[in-house]
Amino acid sequence: MKRIICWGLVMMLGATLATVPAVAADKSDLAARAATWEKEYNAGNLAGVVALYAADACRMPPNQDAVHGSDGILAQLKAGKDRAAKVKIVVTSAETSGDLGYGTGTYEITGADGSHVDHGKWMLVEKKSNGTWKTECDIFNSNMPLPR
Repeated sequence: MKRIICWGLVMMLGATLATVPAVAADKSDLAARAATWEKEYNAGNLAGVVALYAADACRMPPNQDAVHGSDGILAQLKAGKDRAAKVKIVVTSAETSGDLGYGTGTYEITGADGSHVDHGKWMLVEKKSNGTWKTECDIFNSNMPLPR
């Protein structure tokens, strides 16, 4: 009797899992786009960074209001570039399902003199539109304590 109940539970679990849509591996190649983001930012090509975002995208930097659209994102990037000369981005996870995806990772920021400025984590939502993956919205925040 116990075997019948156990097999019944296994069958129910299998049937339940079969109805859950599988999340695909990262078909958006977020790692390559993150490398492009890093390369363009570090080269000072902020327009190249903005091109990775949807035209109506949002960006949520720490301790600031969210910015929206290409012009807002470009202005936010320009405002921080003097302090954040170089950025290193690491993708720790990325998955897609259909035309939507997400990614998470870490970042490190250094100043023009090579000094450590900040480090933390980020998350983004991306969407495939007209055959191209674009960031819809991203957010990042520091792992460093707030200055007193």
